[in-house]
Amino acid sequence: MCGIAAIVNKSDHAPDEKDVQSMLTVMDYRGPDDRGMFVKGNAALGHCRLSIIDTSAAGHQPMHYRHFSIVFNGEIYNYLELKDRLTQCGHRFVSHTDTEVVLHAYEEWRENCLQYLDGMWAFVILDQQNRSLFCARDRFGIKPFYYYSDAQRILFASEIKAILAAGVVPISDRKTLLAYLVLGFSDHGDKTFYREILQLLPGHYAKVDLNTGAMGFSKYYDLSKAVKTEMNASEYSKILKESVRLHLRSDVPVGTCLSGGLDSSVIAALASGMQRDQGIQSRFVAVTAKSQLADRDESGFAKQVVDKCRLDWHLAMPVYEDFLAHIEECLRIQDEPVGGPSVFMQYFVMKKAREAGVKVMLDGQGGDETLLGYERYYPAYFWYLLRRGKIFKLIKEYLLASAHSGLSLFRLTGYIGYFLILPLRKKVLSRRVPFLKPDCIHEAIEMLQHSAKSFLDIESLQHSELAQYQLPHLLHYEDRNSMAHSIEARVPYLSHCCVEAALSLPPTDKINKGYTKYSLRQLAEKILPVSIAWRRNKFGFEAPNELWLKKHLPVMKNQVSASMLLKSICSRIPDLQELSLDMQWKLYNIAVWESQYSVAL
Repeated sequence: MCGIAAIVNKSDHAPDEKDVQSMLTVMDYRGPDDRGMFVKGNAALGHCRLSIIDTSAAGHQPMHYRHFSIVFNGEIYNYLELKDRLTQCGHRFVSHTDTEVVLHAYEEWRENCLQYLDGMWAFVILDQQNRSLFCARDRFGIKPFYYYSDAQRILFASEIKAILAAGVVPISDRKTLLAYLVLGFSDHGDKTFYREILQLLPGHYAKVDLNTGAMGFSKYYDLSKAVKTEMNASEYSKILKESVRLHLRSDVPVGTCLSGGLDSSVIAALASGMQRDQGIQSRFVAVTAKSQLADRDESGFAKQVVDKCRLDWHLAMPVYEDFLAHIEECLRIQDEPVGGPSVFMQYFVMKKAREAGVKVMLDGQGGDETLLGYERYYPAYFWYLLRRGKIFKLIKEYLLASAHSGLSLFRLTGYIGYFLILPLRKKVLSRRVPFLKPDCIHEAIEMLQHSAKSFLDIESLQHSELAQYQLPHLLHYEDRNSMAHSIEARVPYLSHCCVEAALSLPPTDKINKGYTKYSLRQLAEKILPVSIAWRRNKFGFEAPNELWLKKHLPVMKNQVSASMLLKSICSRIPDLQELSLDMQWKLYNIAVWESQYSVAL
């Protein structure tokens, strides 16, 4: 895990080295172990390194091989197998890094090398001979990749702040702002909260002609085409175990985030068991966030996993004073407004992990999206059963869903209406933002039209959640929170083999007897306490919102009332006490973001 930067001038002049250094400096926490830069003609590459595989100087970047140079951020978990294959093709290696394997793979297969990689990545390869740049991002966007282009140059970086450090003026993107405020969307598509700064989409690569400055994009991965044959729960379990095994490859200590929920508990159990099987005597490190609110605290469940798996347990227990001391830093690290204070709990988990001496953390991100873990997936599942004429099973699942999810029948019925009836959703969402200008409300609600149909079809719903509306912003938060503490976060559920296997399971293997993630629960009951495997509810690393935001209200009011950005889209600045905690937070986030980055309208 590292930070990358690149500049291409659309003239013959060499990029200013000071710009590259500025880009690296603002994200030096991504790579405190080493820094490097390479300038050739009108292109420059920069890199700050967090050494994980082969921590020696042989892993210095930019790395060169023949007429190719690379800056790489991420991890290739099958690099040893690829290295063997490339060796058979005649390649010779001088390091033990996965970066060198990627460089040789590109030399051997060009853009087709991406099909061979299992991992997470964002990288740039400079081809001096063909005067071109090749940029690629992993299949699901686990690693960030931003770019900016104007008449003079193209900038690439791991974080938005690095692009701003090169002199780009931050201008707000109204459409993205409204989607966040009204619909709760962020990190969907290639847009960001900054009008002229975009993301390279997951599963895509870009090529830049250094002679003309022209940039073209191609999609190399299509999940809908990758899912071909139906699998069963046993096959999925084998693939998940293999993913965890590969994710443990590291030359530095590995630990795991443990919320006490199903996804993270399964990862903790599998990983700790594998380490013991390898003869590693030290206990596997697990870090949990403990909430100040007893009814939202999952640490008791986490303790059950700790005892069962004999983990080295560390508790992060932030209070309001910690929130107050770190809020400015945490929001600045994210570069854009975030979904809620739970982001802070993850931040403190990573902070505690670093204090424990861990440099790599596994996490359960992706389990819900791939195995139908959210309660909002029930309506699509019921619709699936209805379309197939399975009326008796539908009624049975409807009743059991209420019993096993913690949702009352009344609330479950409300979920069905909200997610399946578009006019109702539009009405509910509009009522939440009466303070917005009418044209702004209309503009945001119209965006909903494009996502509405996905809630009626399980396959479409999962694809859109993975690619657009749910997973991208969670990965964004995780990357920034882990990198802020120089930690590499790894997500075994998002190995492409794992995702494809999960989506190959029939819906009745993912929701069954009213339980979400049914197949994973079957695996969990073999390695975890039954109370964990068949839990009804979950919170994740949930912050004590009611407590923290109530205390923070005066600060929030002052910040919101001073926001020129909010005044441009609001017919009136609302009294925050009239709004839900969620809406208070969003308005405050926008105001802080505007202030921190001097964002223009």
